Amino acid sequence: MNTWAVVPVKSFARAKTRLGNLSPAERVELAESFFDHVVSLLGQSRELGGILVATNGDDVAALASHRNCSVLRDTVGRPEPGLSGVVDAALTHLATAGAGAAVVLMADLPTLAGDDIDRLITAMRQYDVVLAPDRHERGTNALGLDLPSRMPTCFGREDSFSCHLGRSWQHQLRVWVERSPGLAFDVDVPADYRELFPRHKSSS
Repeated sequence: MNTWAVVPVKSFARAKTRLGNLSPAERVELAESFFDHVVSLLGQSRELGGILVATNGDDVAALASHRNCSVLRDTVGRPEPGLSGVVDAALTHLATAGAGAAVVLMADLPTLAGDDIDRLITAMRQYDVVLAPDRHERGTNALGLDLPSRMPTCFGREDSFSCHLGRSWQHQLRVWVERSPGLAFDVDVPADYRELFPRHKSSS
């Protein structure tokens, strides 16, 4: 099966705005380093046919191209889509191009390991949908599914994990939930940042 990875990323200049303890330059550097970590690991996987980065940012597109990723840009002239719209467009693009499956990974997983990616792809051979929730089991940090997809995604919602579960059951799809620290830990708020960098002095 020709499996591709999808990594949706907004412009680094607009990323991690909830990390108010960091300067804009620090947020850009952090977002870029997280993204580079994720795509570098994906690039090492022998199970993937390629990596598609879906973005609205010239900065992201430049780094993605440098890492030998394909890039899908937002259509110019339309209102900016939500995260689920970006992901669904990327999945449709891959299905049209002949991909048989896709694994969607968020770009802010600093403790992600190669084994995490391997387990996701292995589970995709046995299940219709593979989900990796965040550590609070509210958001979805990874989603694997066959293409063309039989359901729209729920990314961008605070309850995307339960939404993805519900839609999978509604479409009578077999689901596997993959839980691991590397897939569960993302960095959204200052508390997450302090946990990742406990020695960093912050005013918030």
